[in-house]
Amino acid sequence: MKRTPDGPAVDGAVTFLLWAERIVFFAIGILLFGAAAALLKQSAGILGSMFVGAGSPILFGSQFLDVILLVLMIVELAYTVLLSLRGSVLMAEPFLIVGLIAVIRRILVITVGEVGPSGSSVNAHALELGILTGVVIVFVASIFLLRRRPYREGEIKER
Repeated sequence: MKRTPDGPAVDGAVTFLLWAERIVFFAIGILLFGAAAALLKQSAGILGSMFVGAGSPILFGSQFLDVILLVLMIVELAYTVLLSLRGSVLMAEPFLIVGLIAVIRRILVITVGEVGPSGSSVNAHALELGILTGVVIVFVASIFLLRRRPYREGEIKER
């Protein structure tokens, strides 16, 4: 393959695009942390309702877990954006963690919903729970294998 020569115009374009990328990642990070803060405020309200006893503790507990796990997903995505801002190599592990939290969130919503006032049986969702359990096992195995491999140049060893 023939390589095109680098010149001042190409260097300037690359520099501009790198800065534009950082500005976009910065804006996304601010929005993600803003969303997490708003959801934390909502979760505090739900928790307050649980203590006041305004309704079913199972319903409020389910809503609280749902919101808190969503906050965890958003924070993991924000962490991935932070890694991108630092200029390090994009890593798969934060995305796997977000997926794992999402699957666990769905499992909790299903199981808490089954215990709730609807009165339906867990058998109605047994297939979905089985598949979700398999997905959890795959995500955990993937994270385990990623943590065992040696780090490459440019990757951050945080966490």
